[in-house]
Amino acid sequence: MPQLVRTALCLLLLLALSLGQTGGGANDQLARHRNLGKAFFENPTTHELAAEEFRKAVAEPSSTVEDRVNFGIALLAAGKTEAGVAELKRAQEQAPAIPHTWFNLGIQYKKAGDYDKARQQLEQMARLVNDEPVTHYNLGTLYKLDGKLIEARREFELASKLAPQLAA
Repeated sequence: MPQLVRTALCLLLLLALSLGQTGGGANDQLARHRNLGKAFFENPTTHELAAEEFRKAVAEPSSTVEDRVNFGIALLAAGKTEAGVAELKRAQEQAPAIPHTWFNLGIQYKKAGDYDKARQQLEQMARLVNDEPVTHYNLGTLYKLDGKLIEARREFELASKLAPQLAA
């Protein structure tokens, strides 16, 4: 069975199961939007649908800051960069201890060529989660671009130590 057909069947099954839930309360709706958002996010062709489901999740009264993080990441994946960055910044203001905002904003700023903002975001990510090799690799790249070769080497070596299989 082709992967696309399997994915479509899984999504339909998930939708059928979520529609078949009884109660229909706010928590049921929130769970439904979360589950559909996650399912749609797994398929690169349905990132816009994922963003729409996470938008609905954020609109629920019992939504969490994690729902906003998922919404922001889905917007970025759907190519809605400005809106995605705005949602991640809102989530970061609400809960600065969540590392996902720092990492994703750092990568987004790096892609946009705003290396100072990218470095600041990734440095905070490294403070929150010091054993994430991709963070250290990206910091190394940013330090190298800034001519800080000692710092760059330190970050590259740490990334290599944490994940020897990391292709970068």
